[in-house]
Amino acid sequence: MGLMLALMQLSALSLWGMWYYQAGPFVSETASLLDRWMESDYAFYCEKTGKGSPRERMLKRILYAFTAGLVILAIKKGTLDMFSLVSAVLTSAAVYLGDRLRLKMIYIQLLSQAKKEFPYYLNHLAILIQNNPVPNAIEKSIRQAPAIFQEDLRVLAHEIHTQGSDLRPYLKFAQRFSQIDDIGRIMRTLFSLSITSENRELILTAFSKIANEKIQGARRIELQRRIEKQNMIPYVLFLWLGFVILNMIASIRFF
Repeated sequence: MGLMLALMQLSALSLWGMWYYQAGPFVSETASLLDRWMESDYAFYCEKTGKGSPRERMLKRILYAFTAGLVILAIKKGTLDMFSLVSAVLTSAAVYLGDRLRLKMIYIQLLSQAKKEFPYYLNHLAILIQNNPVPNAIEKSIRQAPAIFQEDLRVLAHEIHTQGSDLRPYLKFAQRFSQIDDIGRIMRTLFSLSITSENRELILTAFSKIANEKIQGARRIELQRRIEKQNMIPYVLFLWLGFVILNMIASIRFF
C-alpha cells in the first residue's frame, strides 16, 4: 500500500513538472480530453470572469484536485484504509467542483451588476440608433455597455455586418444572456430596425419605449431600496439603544 501511494505521488509530481515547464504543448496535446471533461458552461464562465484560458484552467483544476487527494492520503503516512480513500475522493471532488462553483458565483455577481447597468446602456443605445445603422450604433455603444456584454456585442456587430439580414446573431446573443429581462424582445426589435426602412420610425419609437420602461423600472427599484434602508434606521437605533441600556445595567454593581 505504501508503494502504491508513493507511485501515485510520483505521478502527481511528474504531471506537475510537465505542466509547469511545458504548459502550452501539454494543454494542446490533451485538448480533446480536456474538452470532453469540461462542463458545457465552464468555458463561458472562464471567459466572462476573465479567469484565463478554459483549457489551461481546466488542467490546473484537475491537477489541484488530484494533488488535494494525495495530500489527504499522505497525512495517513502510507496507510490506505477505506476511510482514507473516501476522504481523499471527497476532497478531490470538492476541489474539482469548487472551482466551477467559484467561477459561477463570480459570474452571478457580475451579471447582477450588469442587470443594474443594462437599462442605462439600453437608453444610450436607443439614442445612437436614431442617427446610425444598428451595427454601427452597437459598435459605438460598446464602451458604455456592462463589462460582460462588451465582447459579445463586438461579435454581434461583426456578424451583423457579415451576415446581413439574419436573425441568428441576435438570437445567439439573447440566448447567452437569457437572464436579462426582455432580452429576446429587445434583440428582435433591433433586428427589425436593421432590415426595414419603411416602418423605421414606428419601430424606433417602440425600441425607445422599451428603453424608457427599463429606465423607469431601474429607478423604481433603486427608490425602493433607498426606502427600505431608511425604514431600517429606526430598528437599528432601537437595537443600539437597547444595547447601550443593557451595558449600563450590566455595569451597575448591586450591594
